[in-house]
Amino acid sequence: MESFLHITFTWLHVVGVALWVGPQVFLAVAWGPASRQIEDLPTRVAAMRTMTRRFGYLGGSGLALILIAGTYLVFTWRDYYAIPGDVEFTSLRFGAWFIVKMNVLILMLLVVGLHIAWAGPKQLRLYEAKARGEAVDEAALRRARAVSMTLSLLGLVLSLAIMVMGVMIGTPGWSLQDL
Repeated sequence: MESFLHITFTWLHVVGVALWVGPQVFLAVAWGPASRQIEDLPTRVAAMRTMTRRFGYLGGSGLALILIAGTYLVFTWRDYYAIPGDVEFTSLRFGAWFIVKMNVLILMLLVVGLHIAWAGPKQLRLYEAKARGEAVDEAALRRARAVSMTLSLLGLVLSLAIMVMGVMIGTPGWSLQDL
């Protein structure tokens, strides 16, 4: 039963990562360039709002799966890998790199939170105003877009780094070695 649960929660963790990172890659590689081809600004803004809302649904679901499955995996790692209770968590590569991974996760969540709460809405408000025919400072719009893109790409890079660390600590031959 223990192996079944470990496999199930590992799979849920991977599905969560796919739901989180996949849409980020799509938005960066496909949506950004494609959206600039939509010449009708109200249509582009409506599509932008739909895409970001759907990303929120997928990404939020992915993050929930990552956190739920990851919590199970970290609370059961000692039993699953038969690590004695007297072995310090941070005496193994697993523990040390897990701590680094969690700190990068916190940073990534802060970056994404900043984008969700401030940069993304600011950019969208400026585009919506422009689509309504209101006067918009083009320099402010360029800055908002640049900040949004920077935060989005930083979130993606941090997510990819977290994935690398996940693979590292998920490789027992490497991660269960003493520091």
